[in-house]
Amino acid sequence: MSAAAAIDGAPAGKPGTFGRDLGLATLAGVLCFAAFPTALAPEHTFWPLIWISHIPLLWVLKDKAPKQAFRWGLYCGTVINAGGYYWIATMLETFGGLPLWLGLVGLLLHSLWLGFIWAIWAWGVNRIGNTTRLPIEWSVPIVMVAAEFAVPRIFPAYMGNSQYLFPAMMQICDLFGITAVTFLIYRVNAVGFLWVRALIEGRPRPVRATAVTVALLAGTLIYGVVQMGRIDARMDAAPKLKIGMVEGDVGIFQTATKDARRNHLLIQQNLSAELEAQGAELIVWPESAYRYGHLPRDAKQFPPSKAPLVADWRADRRTAPADKAAPQRGFTTPLLFGSTSIERNETPRWEGDGPWVPYNTAWLLDRDGTIVGTYDKVFLLVFGEYIPFAKYFPQIYDMIPAAGNLEAGTRLEVIETDIFPQVEKLRLGVLICYEGLLPGFTRPLVSEGRPHVLVNITNDDWFGKTAERYLHLALTVPRAIEHRLAFVRSTLTGVSVFVDANGRQIEMTRPDDPEAIMWDTPLMQSATVYQIIGDAFPWGCLLLTLGFYGFGRWRRR
Repeated sequence: MSAAAAIDGAPAGKPGTFGRDLGLATLAGVLCFAAFPTALAPEHTFWPLIWISHIPLLWVLKDKAPKQAFRWGLYCGTVINAGGYYWIATMLETFGGLPLWLGLVGLLLHSLWLGFIWAIWAWGVNRIGNTTRLPIEWSVPIVMVAAEFAVPRIFPAYMGNSQYLFPAMMQICDLFGITAVTFLIYRVNAVGFLWVRALIEGRPRPVRATAVTVALLAGTLIYGVVQMGRIDARMDAAPKLKIGMVEGDVGIFQTATKDARRNHLLIQQNLSAELEAQGAELIVWPESAYRYGHLPRDAKQFPPSKAPLVADWRADRRTAPADKAAPQRGFTTPLLFGSTSIERNETPRWEGDGPWVPYNTAWLLDRDGTIVGTYDKVFLLVFGEYIPFAKYFPQIYDMIPAAGNLEAGTRLEVIETDIFPQVEKLRLGVLICYEGLLPGFTRPLVSEGRPHVLVNITNDDWFGKTAERYLHLALTVPRAIEHRLAFVRSTLTGVSVFVDANGRQIEMTRPDDPEAIMWDTPLMQSATVYQIIGDAFPWGCLLLTLGFYGFGRWRRR
C-alpha cells in the first residue's frame, strides 16, 4: 500500500488545500483547549466541546501522507497546549525573573514538546490505517491513550481530565483510570468524523461503529450513575470528621500588600478561630502557609501562643516573639499545615550550599501543639523546587535566584494519629502540591497506606490569578474517584475545595479574599479495581499500538 495513503488507506488528497487545513487544524486546537479551564471560563469550562474537537483535524488527516500527518498533528497539539498553558509565559516572567518575550519562548517550547503527543498520534493512526485493517474508530482512541501515556511531561494532563465537571462519565476512573475517559472522547470523535465523511463524500454510514460507541457510552453512564448511588450510601454511613480549610489568600510573591504579608499568619489564625467556634475538629492550612521562619525538623512541639489573638500586626508589637511565631494562637483545634522544615547540613550537596537542608513538609499538631505526624514531599517539581544536576552546575542558582533547592523526602507514607475519636487511628494521605496530579504516585500511597481521606495542600501562587488554579483542580479530581476517598484540597491563594468520593465539588472558595470553609468529611477506606490493576489500561493501549504498528511493517515487507 502506498506510503502516501490516508488514515484509512485512501489515496492522498489534492494539493493546494493548505489554507483550509490550517483553519481546520486551528479550530480543532481551539475547541480542545476550550474544554479545559481557560481565561474565558476558568471555573466552568466548555467541556462538551472536546467530544467533537478532533473531527476537523481528522478531516485534515484523511488524505495526508505520514510525514504530513505528523506535522499537522504537531501543529494542532502545539495550539492546544499553547492555549491550555498560556499562563506559563507570565509564570516564567514572575517566578523565573525572565523578560516576557523569553517567557513566551518558554511557552512555545513547552507547547511544541507536548505537541509531539498529537504528532505521534496522527502519524501512528496514519501508519496503522495504511498497513492494517484496524478501523479508525479503534485506532484513533487506542493510539491517543498510548501517546498521552508514553510522552513524559512536567504537568501530566490527560484529555479525560476535561470531564471533571461531568461526574457520571468520570466514574470509570475507579476501574481503569483517567485514560479510559480519554479513550471514549476519541472514540466519539472518530465516529463523528466517519459520519461527516459519509455525508460529504457519500461513504457508507458507520452504523456498526456508532452502535458500539453508543453501547460504550451507555454502559459507562449506567455504571457511573449506579456506582455514584452506592458510594453516596457509603459516605452517608461513614463516620464524619469536621474538617475546616483556611485560605489566607496572601501569596509568596510581592503581589500582596505589605500589610497583608505581615498579617498573613494572623489572618489564618483568625479564620481558624472562627472554624473552631463552628465546631471544626481538624483545621487544614495549605502548603507554604507558615512563613514565620523555617521550622526545625527535630522539634517535638510548637506550644500554642498564650497571647490574645489580634487582627493586625500593629497590635502585636509588644507580643513575645515565641507567641507571635506559634502556629496555634487563639485556637487549639488540631492543625495540619505546610511549611519549610530544615536540618543541619552535615555534607554540602554542592559547592556553595548553605548550612541547612530544606524540605517541603506537612505537620500535624494536636491541641497542645505536640507534633503527632509529619510528611516530607517526595516528588518535587522540577525547576520550581529543585534544579536537576545542580550539584554539578551550582551557578544555576545565580542565574535563577528564585529556583528552589529543596531536598526530597524519602518515605511515601500516611500520617497516622489516634487523637480523633471517630476511628481508632485516623490515617491521612497527604499529597503536597504537584503530587496530587500524579495517578501513579497516589496509588501506592493509598494501596499501602490505607488512608481514610486524601489531603492535598498546595501553593499555586507561582502562576498568578490565572486559569491554572482551576486546571490544577481538574487534574486532581480523579484521585477521589480512583480511590473512592474524600479529597480535601487546601490552597494558598485559591481555589480550595472539598471533593467527595464521587468527584463532586462540595464547597469551593472564591478566587479572591481570605475565607474558610468546612465539611463533615466522610472517613472511608476503599479498595478499587484501579488500585489493583493500576495503569493496565494505558499499558494495554500502548502494547496494542506497538503491536499493530509492528504487524503493519511486517505486512509491508
